[in-house]
Amino acid sequence: SVVFWKNWALFQLRHSRSDLSSLNLGPDVCSRFTFLNSSKIVIGAHTVLNGNLYVNAEGGVSFGCYCHIAQGLTIYSSNHNWRSTEAIPYSGDSILKPVSIGDAVWIGANVTILPGTIIEDGAIIGAGSVVRGRVPKCAVVSGNPAKVIEYRDMVLFRALYKAGAFH
Repeated sequence: SVVFWKNWALFQLRHSRSDLSSLNLGPDVCSRFTFLNSSKIVIGAHTVLNGNLYVNAEGGVSFGCYCHIAQGLTIYSSNHNWRSTEAIPYSGDSILKPVSIGDAVWIGANVTILPGTIIEDGAIIGAGSVVRGRVPKCAVVSGNPAKVIEYRDMVLFRALYKAGAFH
């Protein structure tokens, strides 16, 4: 179990496969971080997390490097089996679907990410979005359900990434 105090926040990950020495807690951090099944969470180097974060990693969750995560992110990597022939509204079985977040992804405030979502490198997720499925590389998505509204300049993104121009 790793527990440390940083930027006024008590932060705890048990059995994490993350390099916590490079984990950054953002300026809007508060003491509310909830990580369920933290042994199935991978956090890349230099990723910034802000408060009111809830991650249920039963199915596995990975954050890439240099991600910036605003307050209020909720991630689910499992769901109840509502198709059950044995019980309603759902059975006790969990359907596990990992969530993958690529490098240099920016996730705005109060975003919900649903099981099985893949967010590719350089994507931007607008505040309040509900994300399901695949978000392409350098896509800017927003809404409920989140939809692509535009794309970052891919050539510029690659050049900045290669140059190590991370904030």
